[in-house]
Amino acid sequence: MLELYVDTTSRVFGCFNPKPNTPFVLVGAPLDVTASYRPGTRFAPASIRQAACNIEFYSLRSGLDFEDVGVRDLGDIAISPGVVEDNLERIAKVSREIIEGGGRLILLGGEHLVTYGVMRGLLKFKPCLLYLDAHFDLRNEYLGLKLSHASTLRRIVELLGPDRVFVVGVRAFTKSELEYATKHGIRHVTPIQLRLLGLREVARRIKSWMNTCETLYLSVDMDVFDPAYAPGVSNPEADGVDPSSMLDLLYMVLDKRLIGFDVVEVSPPHDVSDITSILAAKIVVEVTTKLYSDLRLRKR
Repeated sequence: MLELYVDTTSRVFGCFNPKPNTPFVLVGAPLDVTASYRPGTRFAPASIRQAACNIEFYSLRSGLDFEDVGVRDLGDIAISPGVVEDNLERIAKVSREIIEGGGRLILLGGEHLVTYGVMRGLLKFKPCLLYLDAHFDLRNEYLGLKLSHASTLRRIVELLGPDRVFVVGVRAFTKSELEYATKHGIRHVTPIQLRLLGLREVARRIKSWMNTCETLYLSVDMDVFDPAYAPGVSNPEADGVDPSSMLDLLYMVLDKRLIGFDVVEVSPPHDVSDITSILAAKIVVEVTTKLYSDLRLRKR
């Protein structure tokens, strides 16, 4: 009798049961320790899941219904308050196990530092990192912390090397961060360049960089979008990218080498009408169906 009236899917992404043998495995990482402006990312996985239960799943770009693709939601990684290193190690282990098991990782942050944990876990897969962010996150330390949301990419560059990183949407950084990026040849495109060069030229540059990549990981910091589209983030910055342009760009460059992606830095306490969580859920739907389309074509 209970199964007739109890909704067991209300806490999973999209509120539907996964399709058998779906390759997509979703997990939340509600790390919220080093936020320097507007904390609250610990609430993001639940908020994004809830938003996903209330949007439509058909993707015009891929021509697929996300519900037909499916995703297995494992729930959230248990985060220990204040212990950054231990949490990063947990994120690394979970991410590695998902990929080693043949899954494609979908991770809902949490602050952007979670991506460093993922990269530590996926080193053996030699990932390149496509990093969508308003900020460079290249400070050597911030407020005395070397493990900080403002130092995420600096630690990742030290881990992967500068040649395996490409930053899109960056527009907020210190002079020293820009000098570091220039010195180490970190590829990046600003929103101004995106508008002036056009999507096709930026896509060409990204794909040229991807020619040397065995695998690819995508990290989407929601502050890459203009606050008009994503106000509920930890560190909003004006003059950002619009969602349609970014999704079109991702469809131009992503392919079957994508082994996983994350969506981070949603801060629900600072959101307006849940529109940032809704956009985050939409990104999950669009990227997942794009990858599924590529994987399906590969099997033919």
